[in-house]
Amino acid sequence: TDPLARGALVGLTLSHSRAHIWRALMEAVCFGTRACVDGLESAGHKCDEIIIAGGATRSPLWLQMHSDVTGKPVVLCENIDAPLLGCAILASVGAGVHTSVQDAVTAMVRVSRRVEPNPDTAMEYEKIFTKVYSKLSSSVRPISHALAELRGGAMAGSEKGVVVSPSVLAADWANMGSEIRRCLDAGLNRIHVDIFDGVFLDSPDALTFGPQMVKAMRDFSSEIFMDVHLCVERPARYIDTLARAGANCVIFQYEAMDSLEEALSLGELIRASGMHGGISINPSTSEQEIEQLLKSNLFSVVDILAVEPGFGGQTFQESAVRKLQMLRKFIGANGLCIDLMVDGGMNSTTCQLVKKAGADIVVAGTFLFRHAISIETGADELQNFK
Repeated sequence: TDPLARGALVGLTLSHSRAHIWRALMEAVCFGTRACVDGLESAGHKCDEIIIAGGATRSPLWLQMHSDVTGKPVVLCENIDAPLLGCAILASVGAGVHTSVQDAVTAMVRVSRRVEPNPDTAMEYEKIFTKVYSKLSSSVRPISHALAELRGGAMAGSEKGVVVSPSVLAADWANMGSEIRRCLDAGLNRIHVDIFDGVFLDSPDALTFGPQMVKAMRDFSSEIFMDVHLCVERPARYIDTLARAGANCVIFQYEAMDSLEEALSLGELIRASGMHGGISINPSTSEQEIEQLLKSNLFSVVDILAVEPGFGGQTFQESAVRKLQMLRKFIGANGLCIDLMVDGGMNSTTCQLVKKAGADIVVAGTFLFRHAISIETGADELQNFK
């Protein structure tokens, strides 16, 4: 999703009446539901029907339109007050009436009726969704972002805070669960996991974690968002395994790619697995080399390395600041929705440099895990130091 996007009615003419506009608004919401369903299914979550509650259930037109646009049956329950029913389900489990939430749902959520899609109407909506709606967001994104910049939205140079992402490369590996708990207690849930195979970085010391560690971290906590930085040979072979292990985002090393086509193919593979995709570039790599990749809309984050990959505790390279500034301008000019991450050499001083240059996320390892006071204090210094 694009946080800067705003609703827009495209294609209006003087012959359109208020009724046309009202129906267009209703259809837009239904198309949004369809996009959500497609996103769930592309991530491997099957959707056979849509259960609707609340005020929407009072409009037969709204219900039929939802069914026609999505191509799914719309189910109405006897009790249409979703918040009240949800509270009753939880209360019944807490009081011991039902042994589990699933048992309570089975007993208390009773179907009243089903609204089936009209095949002919559904076919017409399918054409509109495929040929128009699915392409609309990327087409109007530059305008949305330009408007956001004019009205003071979250663009380059804003005073918004950055997300601090602890890099477990600098954690105590013998007590990884405790280290993650320290991060969560400090309010930091975006965890950076560097997977180096000792081959791409030709050093026996550049051998870190694997998918088993990712799974162990996921088993320890469902609260964390894991960025997995793959600095390996043949990264494509790790994607399915990492998805099963519980990674949220896979960031691959651009320099490991032999061609633009290989990088795009890897981005598509990551998206098909249900994870977010990202690109990481070495200090010696120009940001211009990845611009075509970013235009593909396959990637949600760029990891700008401010140190050489593989080892913690290095000195920040200020060339990262210029890359940030250039990429921020490129992203804004092309209406892209991509977070900029800076990785390496973070302290209270360097963090301020990258914040002013437009960073969204800063990855810090040594500064946080070996902070003299606590991880929480270190994170506060990164976010609030003036």
